[in-house]
Amino acid sequence: MIHITGATGHIGNNLVRLLIEKKIPFQLLERQSGPALNGLPVKEVTGDIFDPHFLNAHVSPKDTIIHIAALIDLKNKQSQESDKINYIGTKTIIDFCIKQQVRLIYTSSVDCINRDKQQAIIKEPDTINPELLTSNYAASKGKATRYLLDQMQANALDAVVLYPSAVIGVHDYKPSAAGIEIMHSLKRRVYFYIKGGYNFIDVRDIAKAIETCIEKRITGSYILAGHNRTLLDFYHQIAKTLGRRAFYCPIPASIAKAFVHFIPRFSRMMVDAVLDNYHYDNSLMCRDLLDTVTPFEQTVADTIEWFQSQPKR
Repeated sequence: MIHITGATGHIGNNLVRLLIEKKIPFQLLERQSGPALNGLPVKEVTGDIFDPHFLNAHVSPKDTIIHIAALIDLKNKQSQESDKINYIGTKTIIDFCIKQQVRLIYTSSVDCINRDKQQAIIKEPDTINPELLTSNYAASKGKATRYLLDQMQANALDAVVLYPSAVIGVHDYKPSAAGIEIMHSLKRRVYFYIKGGYNFIDVRDIAKAIETCIEKRITGSYILAGHNRTLLDFYHQIAKTLGRRAFYCPIPASIAKAFVHFIPRFSRMMVDAVLDNYHYDNSLMCRDLLDTVTPFEQTVADTIEWFQSQPKR
């Protein structure tokens, strides 16, 4: 049996939809349900997903846990909660999988991969140094990832670590940071941007990669990355998809950092991310997990269409 945590989130609910389509049986381990799953034929078990007794009651040896649940602290103000959920909670699941011989598919993040100024292309890491990571999200995910990598290298469990880049796409109910920016972009024609960018991957590609891990019992580590795009490229594509003329105004990064606290949907952490190296090597992903990567243009078009189809927020 396959068990999924974090199914109400962006990656999770898209994975659920794919598994339903593929007729792959699964059940959800949830702290609480959410609107992302409304109307879907799913089996949910509600409780403390980080309690070994709860896990032991619902997960059997030789099963698979897909652990997606996480706290994304974009404002970088929830240090203790990030550590509790992203590190301590994940460590509990890892230890349970080791003890009960349960397979683990873990969604980490490219944000926790250490890098240096001379590194042109970022590859899958052999280990993680979380003490060098500055954000609560990256550090807490980094500690969990390092612990899992250590256990995998010791052959303590059957597992795969996935490192998604910036996830974008349909069924973005919460919504994500990229989704919020697309929603705001639907209402304006003037775009302010800094000279940075990020790597974006379609959430449906993430779901397909996880499905491949299930079907082929993949092990190891994989960066899940799609398309490198500057922020200007991002806004250009939105305007092009909407078929409207837009105006683009560059602003210095120093100004963006100084005033970011006055714009609720942005944070200093987000500014730092788009100024960092966002060139990831996805060759292992393309070789082992995905036949094709969804074109960025299609992802943006589908995402805009999905947001436009939703009730106004």
